[in-house]
Amino acid sequence: MKLKKGILAGICAMVVSGVASVGYSATQQEICKGMWDPFQSMRAITGLMDLNSDQCSQVSKDAQVILAGAKDSHDNILVDKNYKVLNDEVTYHAANIDSAAKENDLEEIQVQFRRMTIACRNCHKIYKSEQRLVP
Repeated sequence: MKLKKGILAGICAMVVSGVASVGYSATQQEICKGMWDPFQSMRAITGLMDLNSDQCSQVSKDAQVILAGAKDSHDNILVDKNYKVLNDEVTYHAANIDSAAKENDLEEIQVQFRRMTIACRNCHKIYKSEQRLVP
């Protein structure tokens, strides 16, 4: 009887320590909310006719935040193959925005931003309204 209680206590201790050791992972809604401000910042800049170096560095920082959010989303919240494709599109276009911002290429920033916006809208259309999986 004492052996069974000891084994049960040991198993419970292992389960509790295992649950406690799992790190906190942000939800998809939190990840998208974290990318919202950089997205809006880029959106404001893409309407300009010319960029100065400060604006280019801001676009680059915003793109890096979106890249980090897309990486978190890819690593922690992988829903299905379609979600992976849409997430990879966002990553691809955000990386292109980052490189275009470093080269001060406003036209390429605008084109890649439009394409990234389409990928974001498609993801939110499918997973928010239809399946209610992400924000």
